[in-house]
Amino acid sequence: MKNALIQKGLVNFMKKLLCLALALLMCVSVFAGCGKFNMDSADLESYVTLADIGEFSYDDLVKHYNEYRVALGESSKSFYMGTGYRASFDVTAEIVNEDGTTSTVADWTRNTDADYVKDYDIYRYTANAMFDKALAYNLTDASKSTNTPRLIRAGEAFSFTMPIDKDYENADVAGKTVKFTVNVRSVLPAVYSDSYIAEDLQKFYDKYAASKETIELGDSVQIDFTGKIDGKTFDGGTGKDFVFVVGEGGFVADFEAQLVGHKKGEKFDITITFPADYEEEDLAGKIAVFSIKVDDVANDSAIISDNTPFTDIWELKEYYRIMHYIEFAIVDYVADKSTLVSLPDKLVGDFEDIYEDYVKREITDSILLYAEQGETYTKAEMKEKLYPDGSDKTYVEEMAKDAAYNYILVHLLMKELDLEYAEKHYKRDVAKIAEEYTAYYGEDYTAKDVEKMMGEEVLLLSFLDALVAEELVKRVADAPEFRVLETEK
Repeated sequence: MKNALIQKGLVNFMKKLLCLALALLMCVSVFAGCGKFNMDSADLESYVTLADIGEFSYDDLVKHYNEYRVALGESSKSFYMGTGYRASFDVTAEIVNEDGTTSTVADWTRNTDADYVKDYDIYRYTANAMFDKALAYNLTDASKSTNTPRLIRAGEAFSFTMPIDKDYENADVAGKTVKFTVNVRSVLPAVYSDSYIAEDLQKFYDKYAASKETIELGDSVQIDFTGKIDGKTFDGGTGKDFVFVVGEGGFVADFEAQLVGHKKGEKFDITITFPADYEEEDLAGKIAVFSIKVDDVANDSAIISDNTPFTDIWELKEYYRIMHYIEFAIVDYVADKSTLVSLPDKLVGDFEDIYEDYVKREITDSILLYAEQGETYTKAEMKEKLYPDGSDKTYVEEMAKDAAYNYILVHLLMKELDLEYAEKHYKRDVAKIAEEYTAYYGEDYTAKDVEKMMGEEVLLLSFLDALVAEELVKRVADAPEFRVLETEK
């Protein structure tokens, strides 16, 4: 059940499977019809020359990861920024005087081609949390709260005000209200969200966490909480053994701030007001009282610097993001390094049949979708709308060739790595997904249900791809001497 206080995210395992399934659906497709090409008897090496898979450079893969982020940023015209995003932008800072006039804060203004904010990590530094919140959320006053993310477009400026603490070290701005005008030049999106790597962080804390007494911003805490509105509990307002970093947990305004100063083992109540535009309409504008029990408190930076090659939680998170990217992209990395000699016409033809069917289904589904909105299209009109000037033929041909190449590559890798994947392994993995679906949705899912939703062929190729990727990751050299940890039994 989703938590009403935090940003929604998918279960990690489901996300991994979904990424694989979607990638294979579009890049490898299904091989229901490809059984007509006899993979067992074919000389696969006559079609693809496999790249050397003896060892992979971690630095090269990190470079690949960063290139992918750049490509993501360049392919998008707008962004919703959050933890893990990196932005470059112009910023103008002005003190708002009591008479309504403004005066520039020179030290905080950087808005020229020679001097602008470069490669700024959103939510990296706790001291900048209020500023970062106004980058991520659609606020005109950074001290307020909203659940509406800010849609950012490169080259379109936006402004917000922010109160500066009275005890701020710079007397010129201490106690003043400062107006920031930001114009984003470029964005590097986060490939994986914090919710995606939460399981990795939990395993790390389970192994290394050392308790401290009093909660401070930036600490990792484990709490139990029960929220009530008008004396009644509400959906998503209860949590047990909930772990997050204070200042980065994504709770509504004042929830995390009210934890600061409390101690491990302490029980207390806090009161928060949900934003008027909160996405859960039943909670919008409501006042809630939360009973809190602090189970544990730990300082991330000390734990991380003592037990890893990293200095703080940001570097640890980035490592996990990179490693998950490597797991996801390493087969594609091998594909880029391998050489296509030729493709069997029969296999390409099988995939062309599959993609032609896909195009037909897309046209039919789109007609139905537009019909629900009161727009009527014939098949010919919808085909032209989706694939102008007969581009469906080009699409089918290109996708079929890519699919055939990747299909051969995966099987070559299975052979080269001497990997076995039998029926018992397939049944085990489908059953695991069914369990994950059941746990997430609160409804019973069977293996048959999962196969019906995703298709046996997509599932099987997903599992083969994951198995190959897992083995290839073991061959990454020169990575930091630290690996995703398994919780000790």
